[in-house]
Amino acid sequence: MILAALGAEIWKVERPGSGDEARHMTPVLDDEPSLGAYFAAINRGKRSVALDLSSPEGVAVALRLAAQCDVFIENFRGGKARAMGIDESAVRAAQPGIIYASVAAFGPRGPDYSKPGYDALLQSRTGIVSVTGEPGTGGVRTGVSVLDMGTGIWVALGILAALLNRQQTGQGSRVDGSLFQTGAMWMAYHLVSRQLTGTDPKPQGMRIGAMAPYGAFSTADSRLLIGVSNDRLYKKLCEAIGLPELVSDARFATNPHRVSNHDELDRELQAILSTKTTAKWLACFEQAGIPASAIQTSEQLLADPQLEAVGQMRPIERLGGVASPSIPLGFSAFEVSDGEPPWLGEHTREVLESAGFTPEEIGDLERRRIVQCLATKAKSNASFSSPSASSSSAK
Repeated sequence: MILAALGAEIWKVERPGSGDEARHMTPVLDDEPSLGAYFAAINRGKRSVALDLSSPEGVAVALRLAAQCDVFIENFRGGKARAMGIDESAVRAAQPGIIYASVAAFGPRGPDYSKPGYDALLQSRTGIVSVTGEPGTGGVRTGVSVLDMGTGIWVALGILAALLNRQQTGQGSRVDGSLFQTGAMWMAYHLVSRQLTGTDPKPQGMRIGAMAPYGAFSTADSRLLIGVSNDRLYKKLCEAIGLPELVSDARFATNPHRVSNHDELDRELQAILSTKTTAKWLACFEQAGIPASAIQTSEQLLADPQLEAVGQMRPIERLGGVASPSIPLGFSAFEVSDGEPPWLGEHTREVLESAGFTPEEIGDLERRRIVQCLATKAKSNASFSSPSASSSSAK
């Protein structure tokens, strides 16, 4: 989706019949169960090609499509692409200069190379769960799929670097990314800390172990987060809340002192912060130049004037105009491209024709159920129900 937003033409290969498994993750449209909210949010701007990769004929079609492409992306379990006949050597035989990108759970080698994995599993494996949540809880997964989406970001970055290298050298290359490696990267600070201190980091809730006061505090009506990263801001905070004596308190004289005595400091701050509303404290802190924020819900974020100002929310017409965030980039020379999520097989015929398949070939493939073609559907009225993922090639 990142590459599509940046202007690439994306051919998303899905299995006929059911398509990408994410299509059916709830909530889904009542009248179109193959266009769930999860799928729609991360598949904008792609063109859907319904192709049976379990058959030799389907693999032959995929390689013929790859011959027209600059980039080939697959996210199968380690070894599966080779077994199917669409590994790097096969794809490169069809298109020698192609960028072959592989997205895996554990990486391109190692004892767990062929194991399956999902975001929450790899959050657990890489230690993210162990440092997330409130103290004493044993850890929780993050509330968003940071490894799924983070790995996509790294792979998109790698693809752009590989394209630039090809432009300079004329050579194609391979790009490997994995949830495991992304998780290890996100844990960089904690891994370095563990080696220096000999102690495993623990969940700290809203706190950050490197500085204090930094965390969430209850106010008279809700909660807010305060971020103080140096002595200058700490002095401003103490003066703003009417406790200037805390500046000269030996327990809190420097950031290392405050980190060592964060429980005592938090109690001092909490006593005064609970006397006013979040809105009043935020106004006070803004005037004093102290970093602070309300802890907002999704509903509050949707109504946030800053979100409106940056223009990041773009409507998905196929969900009745429900808005989804565009990629968090802006360019002076061109606009980010936000398309619609595709219906299953919506672009099969068009893509095959552009790759040189004749109408007779397409008809034969369709009759033998190697491909599935679908005409564009009418716009949905977007009625949702909610009871209690495929390979792609980027042209």
